[in-house]
Amino acid sequence: MTLVDVLEDAGFKVIEAAHADEALRVLSAVTGIHAVVTDVEMPRGSINGFELARRVRSEREDIGILIASGRAAPKSGDLPEGALFLGKPVHPETLVRLLKTLLTSDQT
Repeated sequence: MTLVDVLEDAGFKVIEAAHADEALRVLSAVTGIHAVVTDVEMPRGSINGFELARRVRSEREDIGILIASGRAAPKSGDLPEGALFLGKPVHPETLVRLLKTLLTSDQT
């Protein structure tokens, strides 16, 4: 199963973006987005998942951010405040639990 399938099966509404630049465009155009789940490495676009997370956090402090990677672990300064990192392979239940944790903490 893909991450999208896992999240949809868990009841989340998912909007996919092919790369970080598209994700930033979606975030500026669509209201009601509560979280961003991104990989560090993306096939196209001008920035990676760490930079996407920093830009999202600088513009929208209310959005939960979950970054995953099987190759790149975060270094000091890579993760914005409140963002979570998940190493791959991602276990579906772990993904859902962490995303729910992010969404719950953003509403307090």
